[in-house]
Amino acid sequence: MKKQFKNWTLFFILGLVTIVLGVAASIVMMTSVSAPDTLYGMFILLWMIPVALVVIIDRILVRKFGNKRVNKIQFSILLLIVLLWILRAALNLIYS
Repeated sequence: MKKQFKNWTLFFILGLVTIVLGVAASIVMMTSVSAPDTLYGMFILLWMIPVALVVIIDRILVRKFGNKRVNKIQFSILLLIVLLWILRAALNLIYS
């Protein structure tokens, strides 16, 4: 059991959560009566393709480089995104 959770990374966990929640939300929306909800459910399913590709690429990189090195890079990417988000929020406060 301990070995099973050994190779998990940030993008793998986020990807699995996104896929599960996205598929559940799209099923609920696609069984709706209105056409816009059905189309939005299909749109959510189309966005699952890049998420699945990120998870597959993550698994390949973990197999090649190990989970510690991949996790360091993924946390760096996440910190860069958070930094850019904070910078954009600060610029919105200044210029609005």
